[in-house]
Amino acid sequence: MHFPPALRFSVCALLSGFSLGVTGQTRQPSAGCPAQPNTLLAMRGCYRPLLVFAPSLDYPQLIEEFNELKAHAPELKSRSVLYVPIVPEGHNQPIPGSKVPTARLSEDELAAMRHRFKVEQADFLVILIGKDGNEKLSNKTPVSATRRADTTSPTKSS
Repeated sequence: MHFPPALRFSVCALLSGFSLGVTGQTRQPSAGCPAQPNTLLAMRGCYRPLLVFAPSLDYPQLIEEFNELKAHAPELKSRSVLYVPIVPEGHNQPIPGSKVPTARLSEDELAAMRHRFKVEQADFLVILIGKDGNEKLSNKTPVSATRRADTTSPTKSS
């Protein structure tokens, strides 16, 4: 049986896409996802925001968490995890020279997250939000790469 080249190409593309899904390859956010989302709503369906609340940028647990993230930056990207530091005074900007995928959010969005998750200014808290927008992990101490990986396993869709 002879098929036109366009049909053969379509079937090959379909089968190669299927085989990637079967082998457990992680998918990057699709073309419909914003490259720099600025709200939790904009991240839904595309990214897994890792909210890290801390009283200051030099807070020891925040530094420990960030160092853990730096050590596993490629893994974060492959699992569509975005680091969202939430500290007073609006210091939620990406760290220059860092490979850690970071989201920049507005002051209003940061305040809304503190309110939504009931986090006081003096508290340290790590919350991982799934692609479905629901809370997947909450911890009052820095989260290890292993625990984060278990929560964001490629076999989990959220």
